[in-house]
Amino acid sequence: MQFTFSFNFLRQILSLLLLLVLLSYGNQAFAKADYIKEYHPRINKAERLVMAKDYEGALETYQQAFSAVPKGFARDYYNAAVCATLTGNEKQGIDYLEKLVEKGVTLEYLEQQDVFEPLRAHKGWKKFAKKYPKRRKAFRENMNIDLRADLDELWARDQFFRQAKGGLRVHADTIRKIEADNVKKLLAWISKHGYPGEELIGVPDTLEALPRFSIVIQRQTSARNGFDFTPVLTQAVQEGKLDPHAAAYLMDQQQGKNLYRSKVLARVICNKPEDCQDDDEFGDLSSRYLIQRMSEEEEARANELRQALGLEPVADYREKMRYAMKDDRFKLGYDWAVTNYKVPSKEAAKVLVESMAILD
Repeated sequence: MQFTFSFNFLRQILSLLLLLVLLSYGNQAFAKADYIKEYHPRINKAERLVMAKDYEGALETYQQAFSAVPKGFARDYYNAAVCATLTGNEKQGIDYLEKLVEKGVTLEYLEQQDVFEPLRAHKGWKKFAKKYPKRRKAFRENMNIDLRADLDELWARDQFFRQAKGGLRVHADTIRKIEADNVKKLLAWISKHGYPGEELIGVPDTLEALPRFSIVIQRQTSARNGFDFTPVLTQAVQEGKLDPHAAAYLMDQQQGKNLYRSKVLARVICNKPEDCQDDDEFGDLSSRYLIQRMSEEEEARANELRQALGLEPVADYREKMRYAMKDDRFKLGYDWAVTNYKVPSKEAAKVLVESMAILD
């Protein structure tokens, strides 16, 4: 039996083979995407544009970041949705909210956000809401809900004897054994499933950057010769399973030092509020922010560490955290960024202030 092939047929076959090669290459590139290099620098740029109120530029930059990796982070989809809303791109905004639903964010939460009022008035919202039950079901089927429950149990175990009568003073030995056992469990699950990021266990409505199981990592300080999670956290950031700001905070916690400057601002809170008000030298201390003094070398070193995780420089981070306190439409802040110092008197407050620098 003889077969004859026309030139057009051969050209179609070659075109198909080329397409398959390109698709395979694209999938491999996505699978190996380095979030430190490809994603987070773009997100940092988008957030700077948000602070400059260039919402169109920010939206375009968010799109570039999402196109560079398989999946974006929940808070970034949220911020992109806000940008889309503010620029009149309602359909695109709803598309980003669908990404949030896929990660576990509830419709009820999204309906409560004032910034999305224009989206709720758009004709596409009704369709979005109608499809929510189906998407919610898909989320529960795709996410490892059992693993999330197991991880939450680590936090419960960590807290049980700490909250019992006598706390650490009475139950220190038992607490240390639990901490060691929690580390073994967490490492075993990471070995089996990978680091528990958003795509594995989802996110709650808080869009948390630090799930409760992170307490296991925080307990492992270098001062007590704890397990060093630095390689695990760095790989998780690189693979897009952990926010680099969260990783920097956990590393600082483990080291007992503010090497990454994850805690970048401070406030003074007096036991008697009137003690922090109307100071002749410092003004109203309760409404002012402080920063830890750094030499040029210290700041350069911190920026070097931060860049290795895909983070912005310390100065940009500080300004971002200040902006986050003024504009709550966006998710730009981190709870751990501001340290609150409670002091017993005005004199103690002044001593603390004199050891730091006051931001204008």
